[in-house]
Amino acid sequence: MQEVAGRWYLYMGHLWHRGWSILDVTDPTEPKYIAFVPGPENTWTIQIQVADGKMITALERIAPGWGGLEGKEYSEGFLIWDVSDPEKPRQLGHYRTHSTGSHRNFYDGGALVHVAGGAPGFDGKIYQIVDISDPARPTEISRFWLPEQAEAALKSGARLSCHGPAHVEGDRAYLPYGEGGAIILDISEPARP
Repeated sequence: MQEVAGRWYLYMGHLWHRGWSILDVTDPTEPKYIAFVPGPENTWTIQIQVADGKMITALERIAPGWGGLEGKEYSEGFLIWDVSDPEKPRQLGHYRTHSTGSHRNFYDGGALVHVAGGAPGFDGKIYQIVDISDPARPTEISRFWLPEQAEAALKSGARLSCHGPAHVEGDRAYLPYGEGGAIILDISEPARP
């Protein structure tokens, strides 16, 4: 949600519809539908966060058995939007993981997005920190993974994946890591978690 000029706007991702909805919820007893922003076909658009006049929308390959069309093109990563006009999002940039996309992200304003995303050479999702200070050119500045996630690593059989979202408080990132448990990272130097 975000508040602009005394009005409250709720932004929603969808599991079965590709895109995002905007509602005016200033009067929560009478929410008003404002708009639907279409998302890419054959792509999950299930996660969204709004802060500092920016909207971050996750893009992910639909998991097998969840309605995606195998072999058909999909979009991945996340989109960066300007929502300073809360009813008319304007796309600023697109971060690509070059893999399956991002599943759950954390963004509470500023220049950094904390991503649970696929990455070439890794099994499952890994934790990535992406700088969006130039939204047209988002750049990964660091990443963290468990050693067994490297594709060539010896596997124990545990399902290891940063399901996300990370939760960031100050210099710490708290990661939900499936069978890898809960992981707490020191991110006082974001380039070296």
